[in-house]
Amino acid sequence: MSRPQSIAQHPGHSELLLAQMEQLNSANVNDPKAQIILNLKRQTIRKSLSLHNKGDDYDWDFWAFAICDFEQASKNQPLLISNVRRGIPPSLRGMVWQLLAETKELDLETQYMNLLKKSSPYEKMIQRDLARTFPGHTFFKERDGLGQEGLYNVVRAYSMYDQEVGYCQGLAFIVGPLLLNMPDEEAFSVLVQLMSKHSLRGHFTPDMEGLHMRLFQFEALVAEHLPHVSRHLEQQGVGSTMYASQWFMTLFAYKFPLNLVYRIYDVLLAEGIVSIFKFSIALLKHNQAVILGLDFEHLLDFLKNGLFEKYKDDDRRLVDDAGVLEIPSRRLAQLEKDHKTQSVKEAANARVLEELQRTNTALRKQTRELELEAAKYQQDDIEIKRQLDDSKDNLTALKEEEGTLKSLVVSLKEEIKALPSKVESRSTSEFEGLCEQNASLVQRNSVLEDELSNAELTLIDMKMRYAESENEREELQRRLYEMKKLLGV
Repeated sequence: MSRPQSIAQHPGHSELLLAQMEQLNSANVNDPKAQIILNLKRQTIRKSLSLHNKGDDYDWDFWAFAICDFEQASKNQPLLISNVRRGIPPSLRGMVWQLLAETKELDLETQYMNLLKKSSPYEKMIQRDLARTFPGHTFFKERDGLGQEGLYNVVRAYSMYDQEVGYCQGLAFIVGPLLLNMPDEEAFSVLVQLMSKHSLRGHFTPDMEGLHMRLFQFEALVAEHLPHVSRHLEQQGVGSTMYASQWFMTLFAYKFPLNLVYRIYDVLLAEGIVSIFKFSIALLKHNQAVILGLDFEHLLDFLKNGLFEKYKDDDRRLVDDAGVLEIPSRRLAQLEKDHKTQSVKEAANARVLEELQRTNTALRKQTRELELEAAKYQQDDIEIKRQLDDSKDNLTALKEEEGTLKSLVVSLKEEIKALPSKVESRSTSEFEGLCEQNASLVQRNSVLEDELSNAELTLIDMKMRYAESENEREELQRRLYEMKKLLGV
């Protein structure tokens, strides 16, 4: 299948002249006489091009001169920008875009042909997304048609040309308008320049740092130029990422009519990325009254789908409204610096937060361990209390037995005192029996006193263990309280 040609080109006098211009521009002539002849031919072509397009609202003398000698024409930047803002003639748009992008000196078309011979790891993803890119446009809606083949080839080649970027769906929307104005190898060349020279590459890197910076700059510029709109968007909770991301990633091609997109490309290639901010603010400014009257849901839908309606059939007015806005490059540079500073602070805060989260996790773990340890000690304390209660019961029983024994001892002592008088009246055998009985009782009393002494020692030991357990329990409660206080529980 052959590569697609510009659908803006068609057989006719202008195209023949353009072909002759390209041939003349590519000629390398050192002979002064031959150079004079070439200059005369260029003048003839400019006059012929101007005459055949005299009825159009373009400065054909300027565009003929620009095509013939763009280097000289571009030296007068105000004149070049003025004519670009008025509009690049559709029949010249593809060629002028390439001249503005400065692609001819880079030999990117040869690299493109070589890249097409290689395979890309993103081929399936690219193929899957083709039908979602400009699905309503005749040139792109046919499966395996010229449009889809061109998109596939250019995006696949770029995914290998810049392997850090690889593939991102928004790329196809940038490529589409290029393919509608030039062949695919030239579209690839302009894409490379858009990504590098015009700083779109950062919108598609894995971290999208460039896109985050653009949105930061955009929000600051909206606050400066349209404070009421900025405040209303903030109050409604509508951030720039919700609607403006697609503007910067697709150069408005995702939703906007192609006649507006072409004009945006015209100005972008001539004036740089600052034009995207100007177009964005112009759109918000022109729709300010509507925006201020919408709530969140309707506001978000309008920002995505309705902003361009007032400009749909008046692309020149959009360019004019954007052109009157002043956004100094030093202001963008300052905002870029501010974004970098904020990013550094956010990264530092993220690291601190991550460290706090790790510390919090460790403290929670330590708290759980202490709680388990406290529960264990509490269980031990309950067991000690139970043992102490048992000891107290034993001690009470021993004391009761001690009282009984003391009463018995007193009784025995009284009996002993009365023994002499009784002994005299009793026989020797009875006296000996009583002595034996008395000795036995004395021995038993000694044993009982030893048991009482052991019981008292046991009681003292239990009291000391109880006091120690109370101290340990209080210390654990104090540590648990401090941990909960630290965690804010």
